[in-house]
Amino acid sequence: MNVFISADMEGITGIADPRDVVKGEADYDAGRELMVGDVNAAIEGALAGGAEAVLVNDSHSSMTNLSRSVLHDAARLIRGGTKPRSMMQGLTTSHDVAFFVGYHGKAGTPEAVLNHTFYSQILVSLRVNNDEVGELGWNAGLAGSLGVPVGLVTGDDATDAEARDELKNAETAVVKDGIDRFTADCLPAEDARNRIRTAAERAVRRAKTDDFAQPIPDEPAAIEADWATTNQAARAARLPSVERVGGRTTRVEGEEYAEVFEASVAMLRAGGAGRNEWYG
Repeated sequence: MNVFISADMEGITGIADPRDVVKGEADYDAGRELMVGDVNAAIEGALAGGAEAVLVNDSHSSMTNLSRSVLHDAARLIRGGTKPRSMMQGLTTSHDVAFFVGYHGKAGTPEAVLNHTFYSQILVSLRVNNDEVGELGWNAGLAGSLGVPVGLVTGDDATDAEARDELKNAETAVVKDGIDRFTADCLPAEDARNRIRTAAERAVRRAKTDDFAQPIPDEPAAIEADWATTNQAARAARLPSVERVGGRTTRVEGEEYAEVFEASVAMLRAGGAGRNEWYG
């Protein structure tokens, strides 16, 4: 069994505030420790379920949050921010199951902790084939197009609800309950990690029997972004692959979802160039 893990930060155990996830802020180092604890718990669960190889893609902001020195020795790590597939870098058809660890609710989700989609203040919404998605749905579409089921999602209770809506029957581990965008009721770390280990082990065992309803996006595919301002849309539309279809809306399309996904990564980076708000 070959497991891929996309590891974000806002949905990690104990994290509730931007200061927990932004490099240079007072609580960021503590946030990094919490992040590696959740990711290692997912790796441990995957190994207990029979995983033979685990690849972790650091998927938050600069994508240099996880330290190789403290990540589980059984896993490989993709670290660094220049990735054509961003949060899904490294996923291939050779993977049997994907895990989304530390994920968060999409922009505008009531009471979802640190809710946003890719950029916290810049991107208003993201749509795949006219359906609004968050990072969870956007990334799951790539996994589905490659035939890889998303077997585990960890995060707050709102992320759990989003996963059940998008993925139908993936395993989930709720590590905190949202009270407001910057406030959460957090489980003790070990309780949360036990939930993650148990769900990860179950996900790998289920993946052996193809027991997941994996959504596959329609093709040809289109991805649209609604920006907060017109200049962000104008900046994104400078790319030849991007069409500006409204004052604050840009669009990419193509025959295959994987192609459109990579084009959307480029579109989002172009539109958000030079901004410092947290993302990923």
